[in-house]
Amino acid sequence: MRLHHALPSYYSAIARLSLVEAGIPFASTIVDIHRRGEQSSPEYARKNPNMTVPTLERDDGTFVTDSRDILELAWPGAREEPAREHVDRQYQFPIEELTLGSLITKNPIARRLFPRALASTEKKLRRLAEENPPLHEEYLRRAETFRERIRTFDPAETAALYERRLRETERLLDTLEDLLTDGREFLTGEYGPADIVWTVFLARIHFIGRRDLLTVRPALARYDDRMARRPSFDRAEVWRKWKPFEVLRQVL
Repeated sequence: MRLHHALPSYYSAIARLSLVEAGIPFASTIVDIHRRGEQSSPEYARKNPNMTVPTLERDDGTFVTDSRDILELAWPGAREEPAREHVDRQYQFPIEELTLGSLITKNPIARRLFPRALASTEKKLRRLAEENPPLHEEYLRRAETFRERIRTFDPAETAALYERRLRETERLLDTLEDLLTDGREFLTGEYGPADIVWTVFLARIHFIGRRDLLTVRPALARYDDRMARRPSFDRAEVWRKWKPFEVLRQVL
């Protein structure tokens, strides 16, 4: 199998960690979703009409185009309780709004450039729709996604959006803290899909510079540390911070 993925893509990290922890070998193809926008290429769009990462290319030539489906392929127990409740809760949270909301709120350069980048991508997708008739509808759907993102990440509204998502994050962390105060090592008794998705979520808390949200929750902080010390954490390249030199290496 071959995993088409990106760093530091949140959902790519879930896919990688799912496969690594399940002991499923895979070849790796990095998709440059930033400078080159390779996820929008006709070649990639034929693999994944949603033009998102990750995409798992199976040995029989079929494709799994959603991180949750990859998780469930590697861990069938993700479809069953109690793991399913944890997985549902994580996937229902709009992680992009927390991540990008943090960036735009804190960084004036990003606040100025990000809307332009979104508009440029929408324009590119509409052009690709005209240039690639077999993928015309797929490109138009993707362009509409970016038009919605332009509205979502309006610089005048993003700070308020980020604060809302931050409050929701704290409620999620409180739920995990309450669950872990009984001293359990893993969320559902033994390591499984619930731990995979929440390990990546907690790494994203570090990524946006809010480790303080964990330190005030001691049981959760200990759990976070245990998950980060598992060999799979580094092997799956779960990022807790921005690594500009790693991104540059991929682009070059």
